This record gives sequence, structure tokens and C-alpha cells, in this order.
Amino acid sequence: MAASREDAEELAKRLDQQLDDYIDKLPRTKYKDGLSEENWREEIEQIPAFMTTAPTEDEIANNPTLAALQAIKHEETAPPEEKAANFKEDGNDYFKKKKYKQAIIAYTEGIKQKCSDVKLNAILFTNRAAAQFYIGNYRSSLNDVKEAKKLKPDHLKALIRGAECCMKLSNFEEAMTWCDEALKVSPSEKKVLDIRAKADKEKRTAERDKRKQKVAEKKEKAKQEALIAAIKARKITLASPPVPEDPDAEPSTQDPLSLSSIEGSVPTGHKVYLDDSGVLHWPVLFMYPEYGQTDMINDFNENDRFIDHVNVMFGGDSVAPWDEERTYKPENLEIYFEEMDKRVLHSVSMNATLAETLSDPRYLVVAGNPHFILLVSQTQFRDEYLKKFTN
Repeated sequence: MAASREDAEELAKRLDQQLDDYIDKLPRTKYKDGLSEENWREEIEQIPAFMTTAPTEDEIANNPTLAALQAIKHEETAPPEEKAANFKEDGNDYFKKKKYKQAIIAYTEGIKQKCSDVKLNAILFTNRAAAQFYIGNYRSSLNDVKEAKKLKPDHLKALIRGAECCMKLSNFEEAMTWCDEALKVSPSEKKVLDIRAKADKEKRTAERDKRKQKVAEKKEKAKQEALIAAIKARKITLASPPVPEDPDAEPSTQDPLSLSSIEGSVPTGHKVYLDDSGVLHWPVLFMYPEYGQTDMINDFNENDRFIDHVNVMFGGDSVAPWDEERTYKPENLEIYFEEMDKRVLHSVSMNATLAETLSDPRYLVVAGNPHFILLVSQTQFRDEYLKKFTN
């Protein structure tokens, strides 16, 4: 028996030596799949089982191991509290990466679990509110912190977020209310004190601006009423332009007290106004049908005569660029206005004032913009044009 044991030990030694000799003869090669000394932390982070942050949806979709681990993490059989907590952690990881929309999805899934942990649910709502806030969804963020407050009235983060949302929504009084609630929880919280001070200042500024706006509106209304009264005193007839849907409709005469009848769309944006001396100033359009041209006189004083403006526009060396024959001179021109409901032209004296002409019961001021037609006398175009308006 002793000899047999010695033989076995000798055999074991020979086998060990043979294995050592075999290993020594193997070629020396570097193991390629190991972790590098310099980047081992980053490399181990890529191994699904050792990840410390939530992977993206694309990473999960392209990695079967990640998909399997994600399924295990949110196993349907897990209790709601555990699943809600897991979704909260996912949301927190996305939030840290500033992937706010993905964070909102994760927090929403956590809320959907309807777990019995009131504090956890309050945190989920508050965290989702933060993500909503950072993408500019201030109204949604405010709704979330309201839900968080219902669950946990003393949740300071929710109260602060509520104040911040109200500031973004310019609801300064409500922001102060949120701050007051937060100060009951933490009376010396500097951030809350700063927000409340700013909200109070903004509220006072808004109230002041609102008062100033009301005064300005009242003043503007008085000006408009004085303007309409002045037009009515001069017996000027106003009308609104035809309704766009019915281009063939005739302008409907309106009560001179109607502001809509003097607020038409003058191309230059100018409107009739009453100056401090009680004088009306009108935007007046001169039309030259022979050349298809127009001139807009933005400020035609009602006491000015037509010849005053015609002399400036066509007198002396003044020449319209489209007047190739140089026939548009004050001494050659005739002025007309159209009686719109009868399609008749009426001659206007060059020495007449604008006030005298607009007071003519046959004249209708459309959209607050008087129109006049200018023709060169003793021309074929003038004769043919006037024939179009003959009864």
C-alpha cells in the first residue's frame, strides 16, 4: 500500500511538471478583452450590470442585455412603491443629463403606479414640475406643484417652484402667496425671500402701469369723442368701406359718431385728427387716372385751399416724374370728387378749402380718407373720362 502511494505522488509531480513545461512553451500574447488601466471606470460603466445612470431609449433598443435588465427593473410583479421609485431614479438621471422630456416621461410613469407612498408621489410631481419648468411649460409645471402641495403641504421645493412658475406667468400676487406658504415652512429661506421681494415690486409696477394705461385710454377716448363731435359739427358725411366679401356693395353711410367710419386703412397709416386749436387735419388722396398715379397728402389742414397744395406739387420747376409732357401745371388742372351713390363727378374750385368741400352734402368720406381726381383741362383724355360719369 505504501509503495502504491509513493507511485501516485510521483505521478502527480510528473504531471504538474509537464503542465508547467507546456505553459512555458505557449506564445506570449496580451489579453485583448481586459479593462485598460487608464479608462477602466468608463469601460466598466458600459457593462449593463454595472451602469450607474439610466441608459437612453436608443441604448436600450440596441442592447439586448440592457433591454432585459430594464424589463427586470420594472417587473410587473414588483410592488407599486418599488416601480415608482425606480421610475423616479430614471427621471433623475435624465434630468441631470438635461434630457427634460425623457425625465417627464419617467416621472409620469412613476406617478401612474399610484403607490401608497405619499411623500414619493409628492416628489414625483415636484420633479416633473421642475422638468416642465426647464422646457418652458410653466402652466403645466404649476399644475404639478399644486398636486404635490395637496399631497404634502409643507414640501418646500414644490412651494418654491410654484412661486417661480407664477413669476414666469406674471401672476405676481399668486407668487407672493406661494412664497408666504414657503416661509411658514422655512422662515429664513433666502431664495423665497428674494422671490417675494421681486414679486411685490413687479406687482406694484404692474398696478402702476395698469393705472397709467387706464388714464391714457380715457384720454384717448376723450380725443376720439372730440374728433367725432368736430366732424359732426361740420356736417361731414362718413362711411365705412365696402365689405370685402362683396366687392360690388355700395359703401353704407354711418352715424358720424361711429369711430369705425374714420379708421380705414390709409397706406401711410395717417388718420384724421383734431389739433389743439380745434382744426381738423385729413389724409387726402389725389388721383391722376390719365397715368394711373396717386399722391397721398398725409396732413391736409381743413382750412387749406386746394391751390395751396397744387402749387407746391406742380408749381414752378416742380415736375412729376410720370408727367412726360409736362402738362400738369396749376393753371391747367381741374379737380373733381365723385358722388359715389350716383356715379357723378362734381367740379371743385381750386380756391375752395377742404372744409368747404367735405361739408358738401354730396360728398362721402370713405374710411376717413378723402379722395379727389385731378385732370388736365382741354385734353381728349379729360373729355372721354368725364363722359363715363355723365347721367
